[in-house]
Amino acid sequence: MLALTSAAFAAGPVEFAFRPPTSEGNPFAREISAEVVTPSGKTLRLPAFYRGDGTFAIRARATEVGDYRLGAVSETNDSGKPASLEAQPVGKDTVAITAGQPMHQVAVAPKVSPPKFVLSDGEAFHPIGANLAWPREGAPAPYYKRSLKKWRDENLNWMRIWMSHWGGLNLDWLAKEHGRSPGIGALDNSVASSWDEIVADAEDAGVYFQWVLQHHGQYSSRVNSNWDENPWNKANPGGFLEKPADFFTDPKAIELTKQKYRYIVARWGYSPAIMAWELFNEVHWADPINIDKNDATVAAWHSTMAAAIREFDAYDHLITTSTENLGSSIYREMDYFQPHLYPSNILAAVRTFEPEPSALDRPVFYGEVGDDHQALSDAQKKSGVSIVTPIWASLMGSGRYASQPWLGWDLLERDRLGELGAVAHFAHATRIGTRENLEPFSAIVESNAKVPLVLDGGQAWQRHPAPSFELPLDGTMPLELAYVPRNYLTRDSHKLESFPARGTYTIDAPRDLAMRATITAVGANGGGSLRISGNGRTLAERSWQAGDKFPDEIAFNVPAGRQTLVVENSANTDWVEVLKIDLGVETSALASVGKRGESFIACWLWNREGVFTIDAPEPVEGTLVIDDVAAGTWSVTWWDTFHGKPAPPSTIEHAGGKLRLPTPPISRHSAVVIERLE
Repeated sequence: MLALTSAAFAAGPVEFAFRPPTSEGNPFAREISAEVVTPSGKTLRLPAFYRGDGTFAIRARATEVGDYRLGAVSETNDSGKPASLEAQPVGKDTVAITAGQPMHQVAVAPKVSPPKFVLSDGEAFHPIGANLAWPREGAPAPYYKRSLKKWRDENLNWMRIWMSHWGGLNLDWLAKEHGRSPGIGALDNSVASSWDEIVADAEDAGVYFQWVLQHHGQYSSRVNSNWDENPWNKANPGGFLEKPADFFTDPKAIELTKQKYRYIVARWGYSPAIMAWELFNEVHWADPINIDKNDATVAAWHSTMAAAIREFDAYDHLITTSTENLGSSIYREMDYFQPHLYPSNILAAVRTFEPEPSALDRPVFYGEVGDDHQALSDAQKKSGVSIVTPIWASLMGSGRYASQPWLGWDLLERDRLGELGAVAHFAHATRIGTRENLEPFSAIVESNAKVPLVLDGGQAWQRHPAPSFELPLDGTMPLELAYVPRNYLTRDSHKLESFPARGTYTIDAPRDLAMRATITAVGANGGGSLRISGNGRTLAERSWQAGDKFPDEIAFNVPAGRQTLVVENSANTDWVEVLKIDLGVETSALASVGKRGESFIACWLWNREGVFTIDAPEPVEGTLVIDDVAAGTWSVTWWDTFHGKPAPPSTIEHAGGKLRLPTPPISRHSAVVIERLE
C-alpha cells in the first residue's frame, strides 16, 4: 500500500480508487470488492465499479466523523469465492470526515399494521412529491439540479426518475441526440457522471427518489414500444434477443442486467437519497404479461434481480416495482407495493386500493396518478387544475400516504408546484399519514347551493369484480364509488379478462326519480348494449353500433322506495362505456371526505362545480355535519389548501353526538382538522 494520505470533507461519499492487476475481457464484468474500515473500527465490504483507464473505485456512506481507511481488495473467481488482489491505491487511502451524512435512509417499520415507512433514526416518513421521470429540456444534470431545489423550497421529499435512453439517463442505451450507445456489456461514463450530479443534488435538497431501472417500452411490442431501437434487439448490430419477452429469460440478458445493477449499486448505493431501486415501470405492459399472460416468468426475473441487488447493496435500500395487480407474485420479493392510477372518477378511485392496505403486509401508495381518463377538456388538463386536487383526496382514503402526481413537469412549467407543497405542509403539520387507527369516512355537507347528484364511472378498464353496494343519495362519498365501471364488458370478457360486466346499486328513492345514463362509446366489434333494471324489472335497454353518434342518453324512471338498480351489458357483442348516471336528485354543491379516530378528525371539502374549472366560480358556504363525535373540548382549524396555511384555530365545547361546523366560503376546495384537547 502507499503511505497514508488524508483529505477532509463533509458531503458526498467516502471514495477510494485503486488499480487492480489487469485482466482480459470486459472490465464492467469484473466482480471486484474492497473493504473500508470506518472510524469506529467496523469493516464494510463494498462492491467496486469500473471508473475507466484500468481504475476501479468504491464508495462508502459518511455516517461517522473521523478517519475512513481503504482495506483489502478482492475479486470473485470462477468458483464464486473472493480471492485477494494486490491493488495499487490511486490517490488517498485514508479520508477524514468532519461532518456525517445528514440524510437518513428509508426503511419499512417491522411488525406495524398497516405497514409504514420509517427513517433509520426512527422517525416516520411520509413521501410527498411528484414524478419527474426524465428531463423535459436540456441536459439531465442541470435540469434536476434546478428542479430538486424547487422541490426543497416547497417542502417536498419524493421524486421518481427513470433511467430512460431518450432522457440521456440510460447507462447502456442512448438516443441518437445524446450520442452513441456503448457496446453490449459496456456502460457510458458520461451518463454515469450525470447520475453522480443528480444523486449529489438530491442529497443537498434532502429529497428522496425512486430510481426506475427499467421501463415497459423497452420490452413491449405494443405499448409505448421502444423495441425496434433497443440495442439488445437482434435486428440491431450486436443485438442478441429475438423478441422482447426473451429479456426475462435469456441467460446473457440476465447476466448483463445483473452486471449493470451491480455497477449502479456500487457507484450510488452509498446514498440514502435513493429511497428505492424500482426494477420496472408498469411491467404488466411488457410482452410476457400483456401478450403471453405469463406472470410467473416476470415474477422469477424480479426475484432473481432483487436477490442480486440485496447481495451487492451493503446499505439495504428498499426494492420495489410498479404493476397494477397487488396480488401478483411479481411483488413477492418487493419491499412495498407501487400501483399506478389513471381513473375516470379520480377523487373516488384515489381513496382505495385492491386489496385494502389493512390487508397488505407491506406499505402501498400510488406512484403515479394522472387525469388521462377524466372527463375534462384539453384546456382544463393543460391548465394543470386537475393535477394536485386528487392528492388531497388520497390523504383521506384507506391508505396511509399521499398519491404522487405523474405530471411533475406541468407543475413546474405552470408554476403550480406550490399547490403540491401545500399538501406537504398539511400532511407534515397534522401527521395524518403517521397516526394510527384512522378510518376513512364521508360526511354530509348541507348547503343551499345545489347541483345534480350523478354516479360517475369510477375506473376505466379496471380488472375488478362487479361492484354491489348501497348508494346513498345524501351526497356522501362511499369508498365503493371507486369501483363503479365506466366500461361494462360482456359476460365472456369478464370471465376471460376480469373486467366487470355489471354494477348493482341499492338506493332508497325518496320519490319517483327520472334518471339519465350518458353513453359515450361502444366497442368496434359489434357495438354494445346496455340494460338497466330496478328490483328485477327492466327500466331501459338499448344497443348501439360503433358508428353511432355519441354521447347518447338513456332516460328511465325509478319508482319511489327501496330499489336495487342493476346496470349491465345485456349482450355478448362488445363493451359499452357509461360516463355517468344522473340520479334524478339534487345534492349539496359541497362534498366531503375525511379520516377520523377517537380524538382526531380531518376532512377535505370541495365545490363539485369548481374543483376542476379553469376559472374559479363564486364560492359556496355550507355546514359540515359529522356524526358520532365524542363529547369534549375540540380545536377546529381550517386550512388554505392552495397555500398550505392554517387559519387561527378556534375552540368549541361539544356535548357529544352530531357535530355541525359552518364552512368558510369554498370556491374550489378547503380542509379542516378537528382535535380533542383533553
